[in-house]
Amino acid sequence: MRSSKRHAARNPSAATVKAVTGLAIGAALAFLLLLPACKSATGPGLEGGVLATFDVYGERFSVFVTKASTIDQIIALWNGQSNARIPNGRLRAGRVSYNLPWSWHIDPEEIEMAEATIELCDGLPSFVEANLDYWLQTVGYYCPWGARLIALKDYR
Repeated sequence: MRSSKRHAARNPSAATVKAVTGLAIGAALAFLLLLPACKSATGPGLEGGVLATFDVYGERFSVFVTKASTIDQIIALWNGQSNARIPNGRLRAGRVSYNLPWSWHIDPEEIEMAEATIELCDGLPSFVEANLDYWLQTVGYYCPWGARLIALKDYR
């Protein structure tokens, strides 16, 4: 009995070979289909601006900024030369590769850094996600008071 088990382990059945081959082909196809989406998160789709990542009480979100004056503000904050630490920008519906897992983003041209903002636009990224229609239609902007700039990448 032992030798037949060893023999089966060395010589998988045709069904097993087909299943493993099918999984390998499926994984390869998924990789090829997702590859273009990955490109934009690493550079080619992000040109002419900076990518800033913020932490808000343990939740992260990222903004791609193309507005020159705001880029200067973010770089000054990164270098410890500014107290304007609150990103304040126009919310837009739509998932973007650099702001996953959220299904919203901040408009790259309609953002500035502020020292203070109104409380209405303050909140966690997950609050925005959970009530996205309200945030888009009523609030319009996102300005988390507890935001901390934790990463900055220049794509200019």
